[in-house]
Amino acid sequence: MNATIVSIVVVYLLATVAIGVWATRRTKNTADFFIAGRSLGMFVVAMAVFTSIQSGFGVLGGTGLTFDAGFGGFVAGIGFAAPLGFALAWFLAGKRMWKLGNLGEIYTLGDVVEKRYASKGVRGWIGFAVALGVIGYLGVQVQATGFVMSSVFNISTSTGAIIGLVILGLYAVGGGIIAGVYTDLLQGILMVGVSVVVFFLALNAGGGILNITQTLQAEDAALASPFGTVSAFTIACYFLLFSLGAAGQPQLLTKFLMTRSTQELKWGALVSGLSYLITMMLVASVGLVALSLSFQGDFPGLDSPDAALPTFVIQYTPPVVAGLALAGILAAIMSTGDAFLNLGAASLIRDIPRAFGFEVRNELMWSRVSIAFLLVLSLLFSLYLDTLVALLGVFGWGTFAAAIFPAVVLGLAWPRATRQGAIASIVVSLLINFVLEIGAIYGFAPLPEGIVNGAFALVVALIVFIVVSLATQSTEDEIAPEVRKVLDG
Repeated sequence: MNATIVSIVVVYLLATVAIGVWATRRTKNTADFFIAGRSLGMFVVAMAVFTSIQSGFGVLGGTGLTFDAGFGGFVAGIGFAAPLGFALAWFLAGKRMWKLGNLGEIYTLGDVVEKRYASKGVRGWIGFAVALGVIGYLGVQVQATGFVMSSVFNISTSTGAIIGLVILGLYAVGGGIIAGVYTDLLQGILMVGVSVVVFFLALNAGGGILNITQTLQAEDAALASPFGTVSAFTIACYFLLFSLGAAGQPQLLTKFLMTRSTQELKWGALVSGLSYLITMMLVASVGLVALSLSFQGDFPGLDSPDAALPTFVIQYTPPVVAGLALAGILAAIMSTGDAFLNLGAASLIRDIPRAFGFEVRNELMWSRVSIAFLLVLSLLFSLYLDTLVALLGVFGWGTFAAAIFPAVVLGLAWPRATRQGAIASIVVSLLINFVLEIGAIYGFAPLPEGIVNGAFALVVALIVFIVVSLATQSTEDEIAPEVRKVLDG
């Protein structure tokens, strides 16, 4: 427990609570809670998108997978795919999402798809899919929080997770998405700066790129190869899941509803993509250097690969850098957690009830109540699926990607998409993801080795969406004129 590290992390945690208090005062209604009153500029939105994607799953879990499987374990398959997904989201959905937001009280993905398909059924299913994915993804943040807090304060991971969740709840309940996006802004700037510094410190600790490569090759040549110890087919699955899938993440798509104007979307994809790639420098360098040092007997033994990043920054960087890095990791975790809590509350309190024709009175109050419920549920879900942070993140990511990319992103870009196609693709994707992921716990693994469950579900969902939409084309134009105008660009 280094006093400098502890002090920096404590100051950061207090800063998040302060942001929450400030945001609570600004949150007056449902629009403020869910879409920040449509008041955000380009840089805030771009950094919020980047940080909501690059969470504890990407930074902590990605470093762990790189430490476990070499370069290709995470970086080759995911690190270069997600920025492509940012570009797809901006190109296919950005302007259309913003324009749909001008057609009424459009605060959630459920609002978007009901307007697009004129269907409460699609709203209900998308709300259900988001709620399920949120529980899985929040489980990632729970695990990641526990690892970091235990490293900083020398406590158990479960105790660290609970403390982190309490702090997250303090600002998420009151401040809603306003607290989330401005915490994202702080976290994004912090993470980009820390990533550059730690990258060079890691290379120095490992003796330079040549020495790191030679050490890995001496142990196992595959560790320094483009694919690491992961099969090329699995890397291809990851690339598909994290390129198309990034464009289908609700924490990204809903940010388009928060911008002041379409002009604010112009440079967003570039800013988000570059920021993400810079943080992947941190993931790749620390993961590979820690692995190289472990082969030389110079790295502490780990209970889990997910502990590689916090262990490295504590052991091999100056205390100030270590404190900032750990604060940045916590920021990544907690800001993403806030975004998912907001999405889950929107699904439970707005989208699912309205799909059945019931509007919750005082949505703002009940949304805040539902956040506490989601925090507890995500903790239980995390403990039940006891696996690596990155693998649990793939589960949540895959659930979102397969359910949302076809129905929302393609649905906005393809006017011939139908409500039947949207519902069919969502239902099929949920069934595949949950049967395969839960079944794997009990030894049920029907897919050939190397196929990622989420990627398989995404491909099947895309096929079902297109085929069912083409088969259910109506001779009557079911799209409202103002919506068709949006779809046409």
